Amino acid sequence: MKFIRENLINKAFLLFTVLVAAVVTVGIVLNRMQVSSISLNLFLAVSVLVLAFILIVFILDVIIPLNRVIKQVTNLLTGKNYKKVNPITIDEIGVMTHFFNEITTDLEKISYDIKERRRMSSELDIASKIQQDVLPKEAPETPGLDIVAKTRSAAEVGGDTFDFLMSPDKNQLFVYIGDVTGHGVPAGLIMMMVDTLVTAMVSQGVSNGRDLIVNTNNLLTPRISSRLFMTSVMLRWDKQAQKMYYTGAGHEHILVYRTKTEIVETIRSGGIALGMIPNVAQIVQEKEIPLEIGDTIVLYSDGITEAKDKIGNMYELDKLTASLKRHGYRPSAESIFDNLTKDFSNFVGEYVQVDDITMIVIKYLGKDSATSKVKLEVSVDESQAERKSKLWGWS
Repeated sequence: MKFIRENLINKAFLLFTVLVAAVVTVGIVLNRMQVSSISLNLFLAVSVLVLAFILIVFILDVIIPLNRVIKQVTNLLTGKNYKKVNPITIDEIGVMTHFFNEITTDLEKISYDIKERRRMSSELDIASKIQQDVLPKEAPETPGLDIVAKTRSAAEVGGDTFDFLMSPDKNQLFVYIGDVTGHGVPAGLIMMMVDTLVTAMVSQGVSNGRDLIVNTNNLLTPRISSRLFMTSVMLRWDKQAQKMYYTGAGHEHILVYRTKTEIVETIRSGGIALGMIPNVAQIVQEKEIPLEIGDTIVLYSDGITEAKDKIGNMYELDKLTASLKRHGYRPSAESIFDNLTKDFSNFVGEYVQVDDITMIVIKYLGKDSATSKVKLEVSVDESQAERKSKLWGWS
């Protein structure tokens, strides 16, 4: 900007010098032509006035407007307060002024967008922290069951959930998994609503999975958009009877590995997703899953079966079932879980996670077995690089 100003001043000075030289030359010529001194003086006076007028016009139309623009541009570049400049002329300086004003308008919009993004990012971080605090850190001690559960969100706030809730009489353990349509803040809000409702009803003594699903749906449906819903499977473990029951709400199949036959059963969860219709009492049923020592139950979200490899092939249910058939014989839920996720990771490779992923593995060890340690893990995908290098943090 200093260069532009000095360049214009130099050119103006050169022009003014040329004009003065021209006036002096004309004056000398007139003097030699013996023009009267009065006429010569008059000519010189008029010439001086004309030159002064030209100089004043140049200062008013060029120097002052240019200085005004240069000052604001300098303030902008140095981080000081700046303001828009009203264009006085429609010449080059007026065009420069117009472009400066356009640039400042765009910069103000960009600055506002950056501030909004920072604010939203901060709020998402808080929402993510709240959501992770809602998910269980540990499960109630349950002799006979060995459990591993992990979830990973594709965004700061996810739509997958799971929980372990003990009834007030300590005889019923409820284990459920849920998957809200989509992910992000709307899905996270629905997830937390369902978690809150289920937790409240279990604490108030609701004693079976069917009533939990029906009552949750009745309370949830009027309060959410028709475009949002949540699939779920609710397991109920009767500690005294050593029996497992399930109630479905439109979720993925339940997988059961049978130790004696070394086969995997796929059980349709049944029911209809929470939030889709007002009353599901005639649709939802609670059924038993007969278990023998060594049998294993696997619950999962569709982020697993719908995951794709680099050429677009989906993992699908058959690959998960085949993986469980290979590894269901293993002695612990954790060893089964680790091998299931290893097979999954080998299939998807560097697949960038686009959906939330959750899996629960429950192995029945028998009534007289010691209480096993339940392992839970919750994590959030922080970056694309992290997703590529270590899917779920499981390997």
